[in-house]
Amino acid sequence: MSGPLTRRADLVRDQLAHPPRRPPGAAPPVRLGVSGSGAELLVLAWSAAELARERAAGTRVLARLGVAPGMRVANTLPGALATPGSLLLGDVVEELGALDIPLGAVEDAASARAAWELVERVTPDVIVLDDASAAAFLAAVPPADRPWWRGIVWLSVGARAARPALLAAAGFGGWEREWLAVPEATSFVAGTCAAGRFHVDEGVVAEVVDGVLVLTPLGIEAPLRYVSGVPARVGAEPCPCGAVGTVLEP
Repeated sequence: MSGPLTRRADLVRDQLAHPPRRPPGAAPPVRLGVSGSGAELLVLAWSAAELARERAAGTRVLARLGVAPGMRVANTLPGALATPGSLLLGDVVEELGALDIPLGAVEDAASARAAWELVERVTPDVIVLDDASAAAFLAAVPPADRPWWRGIVWLSVGARAARPALLAAAGFGGWEREWLAVPEATSFVAGTCAAGRFHVDEGVVAEVVDGVLVLTPLGIEAPLRYVSGVPARVGAEPCPCGAVGTVLEP
């Protein structure tokens, strides 16, 4: 790819003059989201066409991760303006023909207990967890066998984090996959396969520049070649899982 590189600091600076970032003549936004907080808060905006693009990318990524029609998919992601969050994930789960079960933000022991009460009631096949809430959520698990819990999708929005070592107590013995999101570019960058390698979605061009992942999302109104800050390297092909396309190894 060619063209100037854009960093998060550039987007934050630009929005101070023209929030949210929209090119001249672009369609009006139908949904807003945020990334970061305080002085680093960045307002994100999608037109109807761009939101449809995100949903389409999400259905491809989540299907690769193992989410199928008819499944029950719970999540502990924040809703409202947080991105990627339960609102956008809910759109994708519905597109796939699965059941969306937002558990609410898990911020303390009380909210974790409430989330588990809902989990035990609806017995989801898959639970989507983020690093911010996973430790509190798993620490509150009531001891039990849960053969209905088939998989975990870990949401990663940066460098891969150490995952809580609490899964055995939760009665979990299924598969684990990872969903990579870089909200400033696209919330659905890539998903891991059984070999643990990220397969980049067809709606984004991925490069590695100086050891850092650079993303160019396709089909958006404001062209962007975004320096994600995520350390990565291009993986050798073919992947052991047999899938084709760009492979990344974090």
